[in-house]
Amino acid sequence: GWLVLWRGNFGTVEKGAATLGLVSIVFAIGAAALHPRWTSVGAGLIPTAPSHDRARYWYLALSVLGASISPYLYFFYSAGAVEDKWTPEHLVVNRTTASLGNLFGGGLSLMVLVVAALVFLPRDIRVDKYEQLGMILTPALHHPGFVFFLATLAITCFGTTLEITLSLAYVLAQGLGWTWSENLRPARDSRFTATYTVTIFLAAIPVMVGTDVLKLTNFSMVLTAASLPISVLPLVVLMNDRDVMEKHVNGIASNLALGALAVISVVLFVVAVPLQMMGGG
Repeated sequence: GWLVLWRGNFGTVEKGAATLGLVSIVFAIGAAALHPRWTSVGAGLIPTAPSHDRARYWYLALSVLGASISPYLYFFYSAGAVEDKWTPEHLVVNRTTASLGNLFGGGLSLMVLVVAALVFLPRDIRVDKYEQLGMILTPALHHPGFVFFLATLAITCFGTTLEITLSLAYVLAQGLGWTWSENLRPARDSRFTATYTVTIFLAAIPVMVGTDVLKLTNFSMVLTAASLPISVLPLVVLMNDRDVMEKHVNGIASNLALGALAVISVVLFVVAVPLQMMGGG
């Protein structure tokens, strides 16, 4: 990941990771191969808590929400608009692209949940370690399923590492007034480059010392959900500021959606730590 950031540009990071990520379509293929009852899948879209281990259920649900609406996505996307030199003409296209991308990603996430339910629940397997996930596509696609799962996991981790690392570098560089751009040579924005280099090194330490990576991942997503008000609430104000946004201020529909997200973010902030204590393990 570091080598791509060092030698590549923003287009390489954005389009390269997205293109490689298409391998995750294999989960949709796997779900179809397992022949689920799609009516039951549709009914499952209405949240219902199990009769046992409810704290763990809600804790994992919170971690999934944290992964879906992470603040780093705002930072990466907004900095990317500067990197790509957007003009007002780009807004409609990118709004459409972002909406379709979220629908596509959300659909694939649903397919992952469907496959996991069909594979692990009948076998009474409670997934507590990443190693257990290796078999998730094997019942549907046999040995190729295992290979595709490894490819999906590797590419997903690779792409996420690039985006989160760049987001942290963007936030720090912009906040401190440094020169920043993934499109510049490292020598021209050395502090920006040093930030993502150190970030990747620090992120590797928990793995090297033997930390339970799955628990750490879930916990980090819960913390992400808890931090949402810090980014969402100022965004509500900013998107309605005519001095900044001029004619591009939010309309009624956008404000309703953003308001709902703000309410959700506050609720997640309140329940995150109690759920971690009760269901985090």
